[in-house]
Amino acid sequence: MKKLFRVLVVLIVALPGLIPIAAQSSNDEIKTGKLVKRKMENGVDNYVYAAYSFKFGGNGPDVQRLCRNNWDLLFGNGVVTDSLDVTMVVDDRSRIKDLGKYEWTHKFYIPRLAAYEEPEAEPSVRAEVGHIYLVHTRDTDNNHYVLFRIDRLVSEESIEISWKMIEPPQRF
Repeated sequence: MKKLFRVLVVLIVALPGLIPIAAQSSNDEIKTGKLVKRKMENGVDNYVYAAYSFKFGGNGPDVQRLCRNNWDLLFGNGVVTDSLDVTMVVDDRSRIKDLGKYEWTHKFYIPRLAAYEEPEAEPSVRAEVGHIYLVHTRDTDNNHYVLFRIDRLVSEESIEISWKMIEPPQRF
């Protein structure tokens, strides 16, 4: 009996060092970004600053070279004031859903958000401060899920977001 007890103690002490900790992985890290409203000024389109790539973690000319103009999110390009759009490329089947007003520390339900079967334009949603959105980016090159939160909104000018990649929500 003492021998079994010693084996259990050794396992309990040694096992945590052998198993990788899954509580916080790099995908759980909350990242931040800023998007400005898309507009033309003096003949210059600011598209690369109005769009955002979650896959490459940013926007601007450097990220544009990486994502090859295949962005995940666009701010201020629709008829809806402070619009958020996820239809970016010809073969896009992406979706977006406003989950409501939450802090990252809150518990909230993350629904499955199936991509469209065929390429289709997803309706714009309005950016709301404090709201968390679920995005399922789906096209020929991409298939990933992201949660993002509007941390700051200057209406018709810019948004600051916090975000993280997540695993596809499970069916219940």
